[in-house]
Amino acid sequence: MAQLELFPSSARPNDFDYTVRTSQRAKHVSIKISVDGSVEVVVPPKYNCNKLPGLMANRRDWILKNRARLLNERQDTTTDWQTSQPEKLELRWQAPLAQADPSEVWQVSYEADPGPTLCIPLPGHGLKVRGNVDHLPTCHQVLCEWLGHKAHRELVPWLRQLSFDLELPFKRPSVRGQKTRWASCSSNKNISLNYKLLFLPQEVVHYVLVHELCHTVHMNHSPAFWQLVGEKMPEFEVHRKILKNGWKYVPRWVES
Repeated sequence: MAQLELFPSSARPNDFDYTVRTSQRAKHVSIKISVDGSVEVVVPPKYNCNKLPGLMANRRDWILKNRARLLNERQDTTTDWQTSQPEKLELRWQAPLAQADPSEVWQVSYEADPGPTLCIPLPGHGLKVRGNVDHLPTCHQVLCEWLGHKAHRELVPWLRQLSFDLELPFKRPSVRGQKTRWASCSSNKNISLNYKLLFLPQEVVHYVLVHELCHTVHMNHSPAFWQLVGEKMPEFEVHRKILKNGWKYVPRWVES
């Protein structure tokens, strides 16, 4: 099984921290910077991580430049990128790109209570966070847990249907809240989806699902892989470009 491991770096540049992840699919070292400024280094199996401090020192200027750009873009996004208690969740996973409004809007209310902090679904697209509502990280956590349950309920059946329609079988599905990936596929054909996909427009989510299903045939991004993606979804390039800035759809509190 292509188990991905995340562990702290053994050495850190003066200007930023980074994490290292081993990927069975990686052929070379790559550096990923997420919208919150965190830096992840993806290395192939058996890579000598003692080389990383020198490599990161050589790429320092590039990393700092791109971290600054992402953080500046993040500050320029719309006001619904809330870092406090979100008043609503705007989900677009069923809304076409041409539709300006989200497909689902869940209103969020808060109720202080001495018991455990819970997210309780209410009739008519309502959510109540009850418990220690003054502690923002806990409020965000229970809302993200609800997103995870909803993504499993909504996106996994969609993935199964596409798998049948496209004749690209996979084994086990899972849903997580990855910081740098929208989804992933293991060498055992297990597919993991990010619950943040719920915030993206319908066609873009469709592309992500097709992309991962194609990885059940090609565990790389070779020309053969992209040819297969094009066969299964001819217009994928348009949605691939939109996905590069897909994080702009995701409220800031989800990343906190």
